[in-house]
Amino acid sequence: MAQDAAFQSNRTIALSMAIGTGGLAFFAIIPIVMGSLVSAGRIDAAQLGWAATGSTLFSAAGMMLGLKVLKRSGDRWIVVAAGLVMALGNLAAWFMPNFSLIFWACSIAGVSQGVLVAVVALSIGYAPNPARLSGIFLAVSVPPPLLLAYFLPTSLMPYFGNGAGFTSVALVGVICAVCAFFIRDDFAKETTEVVERIRWSPWTVAALAGVLLGTAGFGAAWTYVDLLGVSLGLTPQTIGLAVSAAIMGQFIISALVAAIGWRLPMLKTLLAVSALQVIIALMLQKSGSPLFFTLLLTAFGSLWQGSTPFATGLLAALDESRRLAPLTLPLQLVGLALGPLVASSVASTNIVYVLLVAAGFYGLTLLTYMVVLCDRAYSDTATLKSVDVDPAGPFEPFVAHLHE
Repeated sequence: MAQDAAFQSNRTIALSMAIGTGGLAFFAIIPIVMGSLVSAGRIDAAQLGWAATGSTLFSAAGMMLGLKVLKRSGDRWIVVAAGLVMALGNLAAWFMPNFSLIFWACSIAGVSQGVLVAVVALSIGYAPNPARLSGIFLAVSVPPPLLLAYFLPTSLMPYFGNGAGFTSVALVGVICAVCAFFIRDDFAKETTEVVERIRWSPWTVAALAGVLLGTAGFGAAWTYVDLLGVSLGLTPQTIGLAVSAAIMGQFIISALVAAIGWRLPMLKTLLAVSALQVIIALMLQKSGSPLFFTLLLTAFGSLWQGSTPFATGLLAALDESRRLAPLTLPLQLVGLALGPLVASSVASTNIVYVLLVAAGFYGLTLLTYMVVLCDRAYSDTATLKSVDVDPAGPFEPFVAHLHE
């Protein structure tokens, strides 16, 4: 629901984007930051998965809370507090003496990170031009985690120690708190829209399951990238470069989808991506070469990111109310928690088994999208353009329905 006039100044929008970028930064570098706990002997591989799961699930809850609670300019103190709690939680996670306390420190920090993401979701959702603003956010949110992913293993950790990852994320939280302090405009606008009911069917359930399972497959492997690289004999510098390349690849493929990818048939694209991800996950087991590992990881991360608009568009095509499509982001956060949780059950046995978990999730994703093929009312040639879905993935419908 785009508004007729901007309700936020350019300064507020810029501050919101900075805050949202800070809230998302942790997820991009989670294999490096969480992996440092394993390298330091603080937790084992299975516990890494549990910690990542707690952080991500609580982030999803924090985002939902932020979208519900943040309305007026006075609520900026909630965001200031969230930034500070994010900082304290991440610092505490590094210094906690046992896994239970590390888990809860990461989870509390996760709630705060979700609230920070909600800030930019509201700015985008209530903007007069959500598609354009979403595209700008996509561009500006890449450099910070990209730089952290490169410099943490190559410069900061070797010089300052393994705790540099959590310290860096804590500093990001402080920066977000400072940015929130200068916000003077409201976070959201009240809406009075009448919303259609969701049209549930086996096909819509299958499409939702595809989003959840596909993201779980990505999360199962991505969370353990640092440990996977070490098991393959790669240096921390090589692993950091591979993660940086994957983040850059995600940005590039998102731009390509927005520019030309909307011409591709959504369902066929999702089927192809799911099949390719199974193959890539299995190939990563034998990727001992630094170049091969970097290329495969970049492809793995890029295909997941690039498939998101198609998954959102498919939900919009299957449900005329358009209320299911905005569930893509929350489902992805749940999937990013589910994947590491399942992978943690095999990580301690042999770290490469997490890639089998990832391949299994993507195999299930392929099956769910094949179920959608059985819907005779759906045209398997439908594209993003045919359902009028913005490839940049604006948050607009999601936040509108949360504020009814």
